[in-house]
Amino acid sequence: MRSTIIFCTATALSACGLGDTATTAALNAKNQARQIEQAREIQRQAVADIEKANEQAAQRNREAEAR
Repeated sequence: MRSTIIFCTATALSACGLGDTATTAALNAKNQARQIEQAREIQRQAVADIEKANEQAAQRNREAEAR
């Protein structure tokens, strides 16, 4: 009887630990996905800013050559 109680207690505690581990892993994955999306948005904005700056520089060059 005593070994059955110990076994059931150990099994219950192990299950809780696995649940916590799975929950933590899911939250970490969600956070990483959010960070990746934020990084992609920053990259898109940086590319757009660079393209805008290049276009402005090209326009200034065209204007300078026209003088």
